[in-house]
Amino acid sequence: MKLPPAGVWVGRGLAALGLVAVVRAVLAANVWALVAALGGFLAATGLALAPLVRSWLAHQPVAVPSDFEHMLQLLRRAHGARAGWAVGLAAGDLDVAAAELDHAARERGAALVQLASADGRAHVAREPAGTYVAVGDFPFGAGLLLPPGNADGQLAAAAADDLRRLVASMRVAQRHEPGEQPGQLVSKQLAALAGGALTLEGIAKAGVELAHQVAQRGAAIVLTAAGAMPGGRVVALSGGADGRLDKVTVPPDAPVMRAIHSGVPVAAQGADDIFGAAIPDRRRAERAGTAYPLRDGHFVIGALVVTGPPIPPATPAADVLQRLVADLGSRLAAARAVHEAEQRAVRDPLTGLANRREFDDRSALAAGNPPAIVTLVFVDIDHFKRLNDTLGHQAGDSALRHVADILRRAVRDNDLVARIGGEEFAIWMPHTPIEVGLEVAGRIRATVESTAWRWSGEAHPLTLSCGVATYPDTVRNVANLRGAADAALYAAKQGGRNRVERAHEGTRHAG
Repeated sequence: MKLPPAGVWVGRGLAALGLVAVVRAVLAANVWALVAALGGFLAATGLALAPLVRSWLAHQPVAVPSDFEHMLQLLRRAHGARAGWAVGLAAGDLDVAAAELDHAARERGAALVQLASADGRAHVAREPAGTYVAVGDFPFGAGLLLPPGNADGQLAAAAADDLRRLVASMRVAQRHEPGEQPGQLVSKQLAALAGGALTLEGIAKAGVELAHQVAQRGAAIVLTAAGAMPGGRVVALSGGADGRLDKVTVPPDAPVMRAIHSGVPVAAQGADDIFGAAIPDRRRAERAGTAYPLRDGHFVIGALVVTGPPIPPATPAADVLQRLVADLGSRLAAARAVHEAEQRAVRDPLTGLANRREFDDRSALAAGNPPAIVTLVFVDIDHFKRLNDTLGHQAGDSALRHVADILRRAVRDNDLVARIGGEEFAIWMPHTPIEVGLEVAGRIRATVESTAWRWSGEAHPLTLSCGVATYPDTVRNVANLRGAADAALYAAKQGGRNRVERAHEGTRHAG
């Protein structure tokens, strides 16, 4: 028979002595002795129970999660908001709204909050339904719809501050869920993100932010280039990473590409740059780091890069990163497949610009819900048929790609550049007055004229003609904007080409 440990016998002996002291005090009818004995017994019991109580409390939440729906309702009332949203909670997403708010406005708010939860930024969108304010800290997000006409930036900023506090309380509540293991938390967060049907960019952004939280270092995700193109591309960066790496092309000989090709982690230390010569400058040593291959089954599709010295193996951070890498690979592969399918439907395969279908969809959307102001630029390569007939169709394709690259670099991220015909392009510029559209068109025309386009080792001149129209300055109905821009382009052709023409109110295509 196994005997109890010595400590157990000591405890039993002390307990017996205590009871004997109590009995003697009772028999002697000495009240103070009785009090002293009971006090000593209680003190000993408290000392014995204290470690047990501390151990029990350590497994309990520091604070019971608040009633977030109630808090969201209070925020909505405090700001006079029409609706409020919260996402990322284990109990499910929240949507509190006034009864008269239509379904489209509610869906729009929920989508903005999901976006904020993925990219961690504050979003303010002033639309007919009101001013949407959304903030996030992956995987959590919260937002309000302030009343229409609320254009005061200070009011939106105050709402954003309150929403940040709500998101912070959501994160604190999750961190103290009992029994949650770091690896389980990573998987749970990525699963929640995938359930939100977010984009490739959103999933990649969430992955690098999680890596940043785990490693307390800058992180990036590099995916292999599409098709047979060598090298890779940075698709997401976390806070703390070199912002100039965003969306840059990574050369084939970079250490991160070696990790992708070999399927094993690669560390670049000292003066090495894990991204190779993607940004050749004297700060390359600051971009040392470790590249962890991201797998989809047997195929490596990219790498998660964590900057700084290698993370020691068999540490909590290394274990969580390993779980993150395992979960990210398959999710990114699925998201990229959807992304590429969507791009094939809306992209011109020759130039990589939006195709006519995408441009038509944007125009139709504007016709149904007119923006406050929008400028449209039509662009046409001068004498393109002559170029094709003289140099051949392969030369024509090269010229189209050359012009497309210039157009792409000349516009903002929210502008749409599309190839709408053989040598015809369109630039849709929301929230842009006609003066800005004319300036952009003029800069594009000058760049094409002054930039040498070479074919078979020889430089050949290229010029453009542009027509510019704006709603509501040029036309009173946004559906007529394309006709006005086309008429201006026709006037530029008739005026001698290699020029920019502004549409005038009431202009029509002459034939």
